[in-house]
Amino acid sequence: MKKLLLGVLLALGLLIHQNALADPAPVEPAQAVQPPAEKPQEPPTAVPAPVDAAQSGKITISAGTFFLVLVTVPVLLVVLGCGLVYKLRVGWLRRRAQRLLVNVMSAAEELRPYEGNAEGNTETIVKQADERLANLTVAVSRRLTVLTETKIFFLRFIKLSRFIRDSKGELKRLRASFKEVRAEVRRVLEAAQALSPRLQRLADQRAVVEAEAKSRTAELAFPLNQTYEELERLRQELQQASDTARPDPVGAQRIASQAEARLQSISRDVKDIGVYLNEYQAFPGRLDQAEAKVKKLVEEHRLNLLHIDPYGSLAEARRLSEDMLENLKAGSLERVRATAAQVSGLVKAAVEMTQRHAAFRRQNPKDIQHVQKKLWEYRTTDAALAPALARTRQCYAQEHWEDMWSRYGTIDRHVKQMEQQLPEVQRQSDDEHQDYDTARSSLDDMLGRLREAEEMQRNCRGAIEQLDRAYGSLKSRQEQAWSALDVAVKQVNQNSLRFLVADQIDMVLARADSLNNELNQRLLVPPYRLGAIEQHVVRLTDLANQFAGTVNQRLDQKRQAEKALNRAQSSYRSTRAKVRSRIEVRRFEGPYTSVIQRVEGLIAGGRYIEAVNECHDIDTIVGEMKRLYQREIDEERREAAARRASASSSSSGFFGSSGSSSSSRTSRGSDDDDGGGDSGDEDE
Repeated sequence: MKKLLLGVLLALGLLIHQNALADPAPVEPAQAVQPPAEKPQEPPTAVPAPVDAAQSGKITISAGTFFLVLVTVPVLLVVLGCGLVYKLRVGWLRRRAQRLLVNVMSAAEELRPYEGNAEGNTETIVKQADERLANLTVAVSRRLTVLTETKIFFLRFIKLSRFIRDSKGELKRLRASFKEVRAEVRRVLEAAQALSPRLQRLADQRAVVEAEAKSRTAELAFPLNQTYEELERLRQELQQASDTARPDPVGAQRIASQAEARLQSISRDVKDIGVYLNEYQAFPGRLDQAEAKVKKLVEEHRLNLLHIDPYGSLAEARRLSEDMLENLKAGSLERVRATAAQVSGLVKAAVEMTQRHAAFRRQNPKDIQHVQKKLWEYRTTDAALAPALARTRQCYAQEHWEDMWSRYGTIDRHVKQMEQQLPEVQRQSDDEHQDYDTARSSLDDMLGRLREAEEMQRNCRGAIEQLDRAYGSLKSRQEQAWSALDVAVKQVNQNSLRFLVADQIDMVLARADSLNNELNQRLLVPPYRLGAIEQHVVRLTDLANQFAGTVNQRLDQKRQAEKALNRAQSSYRSTRAKVRSRIEVRRFEGPYTSVIQRVEGLIAGGRYIEAVNECHDIDTIVGEMKRLYQREIDEERREAAARRASASSSSSGFFGSSGSSSSSRTSRGSDDDDGGGDSGDEDE
């Protein structure tokens, strides 16, 4: 870039010098922006300068030189600006490196009081942070030296850009590493700074909680031994944190956090003493209400409580409530909470088990009757379904009913087990035994299995009906295919159709008869394999459809051939009647008869497409007849025109008039011959 800039400056100087010596006329720079109007494309020509111009002492500049200066100066300014920007960026990076070095050294200075004096977690953090800060100091100093001592010419853009990119990336990595170390340093400093106020606050809170506990002891006469023991351990933990604050502020903060959580728990326990004392005092009333509910249910439903013990649950709840009081006096609130939840659960369970027992006593007899009804319905449906199942197993292949039969057998075994189990369920639900819970479990299982049995019977009936429908559909499709084949054969016979292969019909009928016989064998002799029958029905249907399509195609071809023959014969007859008065038509009879015989022979042989093509020969004969006829007509008209021309050129007079009359009659006679020919043909 430096060489390029020097070259541009040198070229610019040379051009200015040459134009100063060789410019033909003095031109002011402001007037040289546009070339002369009369010759806009003519380049300036160097001619000797006038004497007065040379003596004037002024340097003249041509238009080309002015444009070159106008373009070159902005380019030079842009190049110089880019170089200066790169140099400014290097200076900016150098200042950033200086600030980073100051920050690293400041962090190391802040950590210096803990070097060699820390213990525990703080010692580990300080050692790691000090080592990383030392490494960062060396790395940042090295990069700062590079930024300061490296001298690169400001126009060497590529080298400057690479240098800036490398330095920027290195400083970014060093800043990220310093942020991590700075966070650890701040952790130590903030822990040391906030530890003393925190420990003092916790000590004050502990004193408040201890005062509340003493107030409870004085008010309730509860010793709260465990509460005071916890408060003493907490005091010792806070003292331990205070002792380790100087050498290990991080570890002391951890101890303080644990102590704070313990203090919150003790404070909550002291506040909950009144809550659980009120709950204990209200418990006798709750117990009496629950016992009254149980007694009322027992009397109302005549329950003998042989298999449940609600009164035992209530007695256990009463005993646990006394244990809860003892734990409350000792200040063991964790045990108090667990015991209170257990007491509430026992009271609730006593009432619920009695209610459930009473509900089962009402519901079980109804469900037993429902089970008996469903069992009777199952057996009734099974008796009606048994013949259909037997017929299905006999008529259809095993693959069609094996899975259904297996599942039906499983359901039937379950039903038999229910029939055997039902008397025991009735015994459990009577007033003498009252084992309602066990009976309820059995009834729920029975009801679920009976729903499955009912669904299974519906599925079996649907599967049998589906098999029968499939069998009937296959028979119907066989009959339709055979009927379509029979219709096609009748069309062949009625229309005397012929095929290119003489025995094609016999081959199709033989194959169809073979397929039909095999189908009859499979459809009439069980067990029926519907998959194999389906394949044979498809083959027979495809054969019938293919043959019917072929017959329709041959019938259409034959009709086209007959239509073409009739059209050709009609065309020949009408043309023959028209032209027979002018030309000899007998010579066309032989070719026409020959073509007709060939076409009729092709139709009789089933070669219908060839017959249609042969009919074109008759069109050729008809065309030739029309051509000869038209030629005769044209010849007669020329002769008549010649006679009229001869008559008009003769002398006037009687003979001339007679000649004209004779020519007129001759012309009319000629026209009458045309008409007479047509009439004669029509009579014929």
